[in-house]
Amino acid sequence: MQRLFFLDNLKAFVVNWMILLHIALCYIVMPLPWWYVLDPQPSVGLNYFVMVTDMVIMPIMFFISGYFAIRSLAKKTGKEFWMPKWTRIGIPWLIGILIIAPLTSIIMPYSRGLCNDIWTALTKYYWYDAATGGAGEFFNQVPFWYLGMLLMLYAIAYFIVKIRPSYAQQKAPSSPKIWLFLGLTLFTFINGMVIDMITGDEYLWVNFFYILKVQVSRVLLYVLYFFLGIHAWRRHWFEEGCYVPSAAKWTPLFIISAAFIDWSFIHSPAIVSSPLEFLFYISISHAMLLTSSVFALLGIFYRFCNFTNNTLGNLASTSYTMYFCHTIFIFWPSLYMMNMNIHAFYKFIIAVIITWPITFICGKLLLNSSLFAGSKKAKVTSPENNPILASSK
Repeated sequence: MQRLFFLDNLKAFVVNWMILLHIALCYIVMPLPWWYVLDPQPSVGLNYFVMVTDMVIMPIMFFISGYFAIRSLAKKTGKEFWMPKWTRIGIPWLIGILIIAPLTSIIMPYSRGLCNDIWTALTKYYWYDAATGGAGEFFNQVPFWYLGMLLMLYAIAYFIVKIRPSYAQQKAPSSPKIWLFLGLTLFTFINGMVIDMITGDEYLWVNFFYILKVQVSRVLLYVLYFFLGIHAWRRHWFEEGCYVPSAAKWTPLFIISAAFIDWSFIHSPAIVSSPLEFLFYISISHAMLLTSSVFALLGIFYRFCNFTNNTLGNLASTSYTMYFCHTIFIFWPSLYMMNMNIHAFYKFIIAVIITWPITFICGKLLLNSSLFAGSKKAKVTSPENNPILASSK
């Protein structure tokens, strides 16, 4: 199989886009109550960026992960399949949720003036809340929920293959019909409407025994795009002479959808007659944006970025380690600048300038550890060597 450099490059782009999103969330006008730092002087402009970005990033990550999930599973024993997964995903996940997530999440009570010592932050607000008898108000797996969910999706795919071995084999090449795109959009729309009507909170996160933490309105979408990635591999998408999304067709739809979702959030409240009507606008704009963005970005990167060089190779090889370590650094400048009389956009730029180079350097250093050594090969070998691409090796 030819090297799919564009997936390396798209993955690196998405990880860096996600880092910008995580910083921008500190400065939005409609703050998320569970975010790490909530600046008292938000920026409307950053709201536009967040609204377009928030829905797009993780489905692409799960799609890419699914694309490489089972391609060699039929030839491997259970041990041969799971040991690399545990080494490259399971152990970083454990380190993340046991060490990095707690040390990152203590920023929350600090930024809200609820406490000024680490012990109280960890015991009262993070690990355990005596009042509720469960996890603390600010318990959070930071970005490591993705790795936990990825392991769960691997387990589902693994058992499907064990029950039906032919699922791990490619079928005849085929291009998707229009019904696939309409189905993805309709599912996203119905999912958004139903979940919001049931929970009343689009951004609700649920914790399952400290092990798995998922965003209720998004979890089914992530499952959907993971298995869409598997379907894409089985039908030879992106291979020579096979289906590739058209950048020329999908990009205008992406731009229109991005503009529509910004309009829906900002202007539709003034013209709708009920909360249900507003939910309709938000759900349909989310659905249009998600479908168009995934296929537009796949098409754009295949068309213009299906190659590598030293810069792209370095970004690809460090994307997983940057994902792993970025929350250690990115919130402290925002916390420090909270009470400064500086426009939120400039605070955002300052935080990016300070923390992105540190994150990149830390990512490069982590490549020298045995835990992430496989990521060094990302720019010269098969994509399976990069754990953020969901290795099947």
